[in-house]
Amino acid sequence: MLRVSNVHSTKEPMAAPSRLFRFLLSLQAAVVTGWQIDPIEGALIIRVRRRSHASPRCSRCGEPLTGEITSKNRRWRHLDAVSKRCYIEYLIREGYCRNHGRRVEAVPWAAPAARHTHDFDRQVAALVQVADRTAVARVFGICWRTTGRVIRRVVDKELPKDLLRGLTAIAVDETSHKRGHRYITVVYCLTTARVVWIGEGKSAAVLGQFFEKLGKRQAKKIEVVAMDMSGAYKKAVEKWAPNADIVYDRFHVVKLLLEAVDEVRREICRELHGDQRKVLKGTRFALLRNPRHRTPKDTEKIRTVVSRNRKLTRTYELRVDFEGLWTCYDEHEARDFLMRWTRAALRSRRKPLRKFAKTVREHIEGILGFFRWHGQTSSPLEGMNNKIKLLIHKAYGFKSVPALMAMIHLCCSGIELM
Repeated sequence: MLRVSNVHSTKEPMAAPSRLFRFLLSLQAAVVTGWQIDPIEGALIIRVRRRSHASPRCSRCGEPLTGEITSKNRRWRHLDAVSKRCYIEYLIREGYCRNHGRRVEAVPWAAPAARHTHDFDRQVAALVQVADRTAVARVFGICWRTTGRVIRRVVDKELPKDLLRGLTAIAVDETSHKRGHRYITVVYCLTTARVVWIGEGKSAAVLGQFFEKLGKRQAKKIEVVAMDMSGAYKKAVEKWAPNADIVYDRFHVVKLLLEAVDEVRREICRELHGDQRKVLKGTRFALLRNPRHRTPKDTEKIRTVVSRNRKLTRTYELRVDFEGLWTCYDEHEARDFLMRWTRAALRSRRKPLRKFAKTVREHIEGILGFFRWHGQTSSPLEGMNNKIKLLIHKAYGFKSVPALMAMIHLCCSGIELM
């Protein structure tokens, strides 16, 4: 609780400003010694001092400062008071730390080297969670770069310490953050629905950094890892989490099939000429769309393909039949279905379909993990990736990967500021 020892520039009774300052400020271990109004800036400046028993300690390690103690005036931006800027003014002390040399003391209301209080940082970061940085900087009258520094300070202070504790089911995926094949690897907890780790790149070594931070003992407790068919991620999981069951995401399996079907369509178009080729014009999305979501226009185009092109019709039939996989009752039924379907695809003369069938057989255990874990996929992480891409889009990109990581943690790792 703050107490007022002396109030300057006022003729009002002492009790009134005392109650006002107690209401406006929530500074720990500080005593208000005075206040003044800056008419040029239109701001309220409140002078404080530390309590008499508070000895100066290093702002980096917390060791007591010794030697010659000097002091200098410093201000911190605090929460606005009645739409007016408010600053905390304090004679900060400087001394000698046996670990870091000459250092200024740590203050409980602000981070080391910061010029804003913790309360101000939290208010800025809370608005950043729902708005873009440029708008937040304009609202608070601060620099765009200052907003970025505030975000990093809040993440360092407020990021939950238990993000890596008790992980049993995770999803792993890469997200592009810059042109030129610049990626980050995102690890997502399927239980708590939070981003728990971010690394730069998308290799096995990058995911290995996550497992190194997690620790061998905790890594062995992971039961399921949902991912795409990335060989790099699979290699890292098999090395660091030998007890984990790899589950290949349904979305990525269907995506590979649709790419194969589209490649077959393009091959057939290249083989045809004249009116036969015109028949296939505009049929791409009709062939790729899920049969349950077909429109009357799609149905008409498919009828035309069936009546005019036998090769593409057989490819489309295989594409439709594959949807029956996700209606299988259990793992054994799904295994039998995949063996029958891949046998039919391998008998086809189309290289893209044969390649997809071989890929399915090579990764069949991971695909069947969908049924072992009752439909568990990395779809929640795909949704989170959309949110991450929106963060990147609102900021018009990030020059610094650490700045992007801090923004993702602020908005996707369970930090609650409001």
